[in-house]
Amino acid sequence: MPTNFLEKIGIVLIFTMSAIQRGETANAVPSAVVRDNVSVAWRIGGMTIWRFPAAHSDDAAELSRRFNDQYRGGFKIEDLRVSEAGGKWSLLIGDRVLISPNSKHSGAAALRPDILALELMSRIYEALGNVHAPALTPEHRIGGKYDVSGPVSWYGGKFIGKKFANGERFTDTHLTAAARDLPFGTLVKVTAPSTGKSVVVRITDRFGGHKDRLLDVSHAAAELLGIRRSGVTEARLEVIGRVSGIGGN
Repeated sequence: MPTNFLEKIGIVLIFTMSAIQRGETANAVPSAVVRDNVSVAWRIGGMTIWRFPAAHSDDAAELSRRFNDQYRGGFKIEDLRVSEAGGKWSLLIGDRVLISPNSKHSGAAALRPDILALELMSRIYEALGNVHAPALTPEHRIGGKYDVSGPVSWYGGKFIGKKFANGERFTDTHLTAAARDLPFGTLVKVTAPSTGKSVVVRITDRFGGHKDRLLDVSHAAAELLGIRRSGVTEARLEVIGRVSGIGGN
């Protein structure tokens, strides 16, 4: 066999392996469902996003299939959104519905559909960030650290419909936050020790005041954290990193 042909095959193999190692192939991080006798776990990149009661295994399987279809085609992380239409809440990528959750999908917890949709989005953020975010750089530090605790506040209401500093328009179902200088698109896991709850937010905005505060999170994020009744709350912030394009060929 001609040497140059072998060289070409070698180059293709090296390129393919490098892409797999970087998580850039369409099938590198597909979602999957894992069943047992009482529940069905939906996973992305090895992280369990949600456990559906066994009776709703078909819904979990369809959610996984729809997510994988979108992953193979590629999407931007900001395309993930939660929306309500005709009294039905849905988790979407762009205009394509991944799932319209109902309270039965959360078992005995009986979460409201809007809360469950937001929880799913937060956990998808975390899973995709863990797999796709490049190594952190000094610009991703908050007060010189990637893991820091301090005061966090929240915003909503009068800001609905207005533009963030990154150009997006704010809705009441964004899991976003304003920061002084973190790069736009950075994912940050916020945990409130007072409630034990966590949410992953995406940095989309800036704030000039509140010099004593680390982040200003959206109303929806405050809802998941259980801090909506608090003006300012102590929280732990863990920087995951910046993610943009997901999947694709």
